[in-house]
Amino acid sequence: MNNTQYNSTSFDPRHLRHLYRHIWSCPSLDFKSETGYYSQSGEDAALHKNFFKDSLSQRNPGIFVEIGALDGVTYSNTLFFERMFDWRGVLIEAQPDNARKLLRVNRTNTVKIPFGICSLPQTDIQILGEGNAVAGDIATMDESFKNTWHKNKNKTRKVACGPIGTYLSAIGITHIDFFSLDVEGAELSVLLTMNWNIQIHYLLIENNSKMGNIVTLLKSYGFRIQKFSHCIPGRDCASNTLFVNDNYKRPDFLSICLPNIYPDINSYA
Repeated sequence: MNNTQYNSTSFDPRHLRHLYRHIWSCPSLDFKSETGYYSQSGEDAALHKNFFKDSLSQRNPGIFVEIGALDGVTYSNTLFFERMFDWRGVLIEAQPDNARKLLRVNRTNTVKIPFGICSLPQTDIQILGEGNAVAGDIATMDESFKNTWHKNKNKTRKVACGPIGTYLSAIGITHIDFFSLDVEGAELSVLLTMNWNIQIHYLLIENNSKMGNIVTLLKSYGFRIQKFSHCIPGRDCASNTLFVNDNYKRPDFLSICLPNIYPDINSYA
């Protein structure tokens, strides 16, 4: 994908060509399980051991969404589930340098989206930060966070954006087993663009100054806070809150399985 296409500064229906439908429901015929955890602070290990240890017994692969996916490997909260259990998912990263790496990484069970998240009629956001784990939308980033991690607050890049509900609906997502959201202060803004007809079981959110509003919003959609301990002794620990929807009902689509086809998103540029 060339720079002109990549740095498009408006979101319009033509962008949905990247959001083709995948077969979300069928196991891979040649899948070989791989072990190894990737999260920054042990989140994937704790999720696996406490909530998803029986994933191999499921008739259909799990579905994940990770917003703030970085390069698709570094600190990933979802890569373990893809490689260990053949899960499928959506990876979203707005920071251009990270997103370029994400589009090249070998995560064949995923749709990769190099755009930001915003409410319409807004069409772009300003991303502050280079290709690291602390970049984000300058409009929603806390001042204290900016002062700590971003000395040059004028160095931003314009990135196209759209509602997360639009993205997920366009590619046929009807349910999500695990949703990871880490966008440096924009978490509430992202959730406000969600299509809540899409069921979510577990939702992991990095703590921020807007958590009170996030808790209120999620409780209105049937979520509760789930006790969750994931920190690894001797290592820096990210602060997260895990939400669960006890009314989540996982659909069984095995009867409609078709051969899996995972085209390269770059071929659609």
